[in-house]
Amino acid sequence: MTDAVADLCAHLGVQAAYRGFDGQTIDVSPDTRLSMLHALGLEVRTDAEARSILNGLRAEDARRPLPPEVVVIAGQPSQLTLAHAADWALVSEGSGEILADGFDSDRICLPAAPLGIHRLQLRSSKAEFTTWVLARPAKAVQLSDVLPAPRIWGVSAALYGLTDGAAAPIGTYDLLGAYAAQMARHGADFLGINPVHAMGDVRPDDVVSPYSPSHREFLNTWHCAGNTGTTRGDKDLIDYPAALRDNRQALDAQFAAFRSLPDCHPQKREFAAFSERAGAPLHDFAVFEAIAALHGGDWRQWPARYRDKDADALAALDAAHPEAITRTKWAQWQAEMRLGQAQQTARAAGMRIGLFLDLAVGPRLAGAETWVRNSTLVTTATLGAPPDPLGPSGQSWGLAPQSPLKMRADGYAGFARLLRANMRHAGMLRVDHILGLMRSFWLPDGCSEGAYVSYPFDALLAVVAIESARSGTIVVGEDLGLVPAGLREKLSASGIYGLDVLQFMRTDTGAFVDPTEMRQLAVGTFATHDTPTIAGYFAAEDVRTRHQLGEIDAETLRLAIADRQRAKHSLASPDPVTDIHRRLAKSNASMVAIQLDDLAKRVSQQNLPGTVDTYPNWRRKAPFTFNEIERSQAFASLASDMRAQGRSNSNHMETENELQDCSDQTH
Repeated sequence: MTDAVADLCAHLGVQAAYRGFDGQTIDVSPDTRLSMLHALGLEVRTDAEARSILNGLRAEDARRPLPPEVVVIAGQPSQLTLAHAADWALVSEGSGEILADGFDSDRICLPAAPLGIHRLQLRSSKAEFTTWVLARPAKAVQLSDVLPAPRIWGVSAALYGLTDGAAAPIGTYDLLGAYAAQMARHGADFLGINPVHAMGDVRPDDVVSPYSPSHREFLNTWHCAGNTGTTRGDKDLIDYPAALRDNRQALDAQFAAFRSLPDCHPQKREFAAFSERAGAPLHDFAVFEAIAALHGGDWRQWPARYRDKDADALAALDAAHPEAITRTKWAQWQAEMRLGQAQQTARAAGMRIGLFLDLAVGPRLAGAETWVRNSTLVTTATLGAPPDPLGPSGQSWGLAPQSPLKMRADGYAGFARLLRANMRHAGMLRVDHILGLMRSFWLPDGCSEGAYVSYPFDALLAVVAIESARSGTIVVGEDLGLVPAGLREKLSASGIYGLDVLQFMRTDTGAFVDPTEMRQLAVGTFATHDTPTIAGYFAAEDVRTRHQLGEIDAETLRLAIADRQRAKHSLASPDPVTDIHRRLAKSNASMVAIQLDDLAKRVSQQNLPGTVDTYPNWRRKAPFTFNEIERSQAFASLASDMRAQGRSNSNHMETENELQDCSDQTH
């Protein structure tokens, strides 16, 4: 590795080494570092080219009166010291109003700027520059901002599984609201679900994972149609081909009925207003879907005129397929209304938070979000993870990373818009793999190893806090895995809640930590969708399955089973599920999330990471209908335990006698 290439990587935040899972230092190879530069959009082949680019970047930095962004507290005046005197003007986000200006200044006294990302225009004898002024609140929205006694519990479930038995072939937004209403009757304050991002009607390899979406600013229309009158398929697993076919046919029929309405009909006016508000981003997504229907779901394989977004070709396609484009927009309108109604139903039933939605870490490489105009995503590398015991060769997630260079040039507008879209109907939002706001592990095309890329963490935290305050949404960061030093402290200082997963919190003797050791600024839970349920954990179902699949050897299996037995023995309880839930109820965490699968003592988990066709990932239906929830002894007992620890919400709850009447329940 030449000094120039190494220095250029360091300047751009490409890390030369990282600490592995067992503490060893992993050095990134020279070839991989060059590939990382290529992924960032820099065609570097020689030492001279690297030196030239680096000198240019350093010269640009030296000419700047201020860094590319500064973070201030909204509503408070602030002072900035310039490296070079300059004329300046602070331009308000959105309105374009000049909030303040000055001439030939080497010190700027900024006024109390409103919440937002404002443009500070600077002009000196050297050049013109933009510095983004991120005016953030001191903290993101806190539970104490919403509730007088911030100590609550809720349920986590898979939306695709909320079928109400055989009432729908796949979970729906309407049923989401119905399930939330029943849970509210037991005192739950939120219902957390998997991401509901747009998956696309045409998908490479028919991907169904909600964490591999096509576009995260739009919604998954699979959950729109509701009861299609079909009951075929496995009673425990989603039959995706049949479910999506039925959903498509039902939506087609509903769209045809909509099209037949007169132009003056209120629905037509409401749809037109929705389309106008959504603007160019929605139109681009609809065009993508129209092209995908003709040429497949991977835009990288499309004819060049569409792959490269030739303006004339896209205009011709737009004119040739107006109905298909309108239908995609209409389906998004339907999803928007139904998800919004689900949140309204949850809140009206007594939930004080309502829906706890999930923002996936990235879209799939070939999806709409990487194709649309002004994307800040990278398509010549994939997000992943370095080697660990379960993935000796590392993990490649097939998801597009954000370019920190493009994000900064964009003034973080795309990231803010993404957050805004996902917070619109969320009382809380979980940010998947929030570690990625500080650094992400990239695997460049053609490389067997990867490297970490640093991000402007303070700026991104500011954007999260800004959008949280604007929407009134609590933010929870999934801060699991190889957590960089200082990340959790900065998240906490910004008011972002963490995730404390009890099965990862063990003492040296194998027992679970005392629940009072959980963080207050956290959601306490036992498991996630990627880990064993309580019953599955103690049965070692996950490691037994991995052994059957040949992923681990017999000795690893034996050690894992022995470890789980030690954990179970430490509980000294004949009913580990109830015992774990009581521990969570007593925990120091402000919020506790109980898996719907755990309430049914289900052994199998929703997803077994690293498997595709060898395990029924993302297919398990909910173990309860929503009427069974009303009569469930498991829910009644859980509600009693939560109430005893001061967690339960009394809004719209049934009387204690009614909650205890479980004579006709199944679970």
